[in-house]
Amino acid sequence: MVLMEQVHGNTVVRVDNKDEGRTIKNCDALISNDPEVILSVRVADCLPISIIDKKSHSFGLIHAGWRGLDNGIIGKTIALMVSELKIGIWNLKIYIGPHICQKHYEVKSDVSEKFREYPASILQKDGKDFLNLAKVAELQLTKEGINKRNINIDKRCTFEDLSLPSFRRDNTSSRLNIRLSLT
Repeated sequence: MVLMEQVHGNTVVRVDNKDEGRTIKNCDALISNDPEVILSVRVADCLPISIIDKKSHSFGLIHAGWRGLDNGIIGKTIALMVSELKIGIWNLKIYIGPHICQKHYEVKSDVSEKFREYPASILQKDGKDFLNLAKVAELQLTKEGINKRNINIDKRCTFEDLSLPSFRRDNTSSRLNIRLSLT
């Protein structure tokens, strides 16, 4: 298993079995094509995004909050998978795991302003801005050439589902551990 020391950035690292048992510093996405590797991400409101290309036996795992989305973590991950793992965009299957829903993700106007090019992701209500992280991710993925039919979004909200950890709800250090491998 390979872990990330997530920092809400846009650093993507390719790993293989020599990295097993390591925590990669300053990293918010891991990619691999090594069948012996298990990638791991920990989240408590942010998006866990799994990317799988069964044809090339490649996979990636992204931790994406608003900062990562704003700084292009999705595009960087896919670009590295194309250049280093020789994936085909049309083969990618995407799964976005449980995350905070728009209804509970109030952001300041300076944050919502960063996502102005994705108006479908911003809700303004009672003078407040609410951001739909999954919608931003979906729009960024389709912009990268991913077929919308190949994007599966888990509708569970970490804030509403008490069985899931939510930083916004509980200010907790608990995290949902997502693991991804080819097996």
